Amino acid sequence: MEKCPVCKELKKGKFWCSGCGAVFTCPVPACGAEIRKPQDPSCPRCGLLFADYIQGRKMYRQCPKCRKKQGLSESQCKFCKYWFMCPTCGHKVPSTSMLTCPRCATRLG
Repeated sequence: MEKCPVCKELKKGKFWCSGCGAVFTCPVPACGAEIRKPQDPSCPRCGLLFADYIQGRKMYRQCPKCRKKQGLSESQCKFCKYWFMCPTCGHKVPSTSMLTCPRCATRLG
């Protein structure tokens, strides 16, 4: 085992440190993004909330529009109907004010 760069203990795993909870690599197999700031609450690429995953292996993300927790595999928010990704091509929707997909022009409203 390696030493954690945050807490300096020998509890660093492949994805996070079990001592301080700092995340180094996103644990979602399809994502695997490197986390530059180990104290970030979520993954910058896929949006996984690290606290929920580390404690109970729950894959949730937070909706940027209504701030409620959603399943990571859902493409649309259950509460406010915000699209996380395009239903046609799967492209990530970067803004809450977008009316069409920037890649394929599918209507998101």
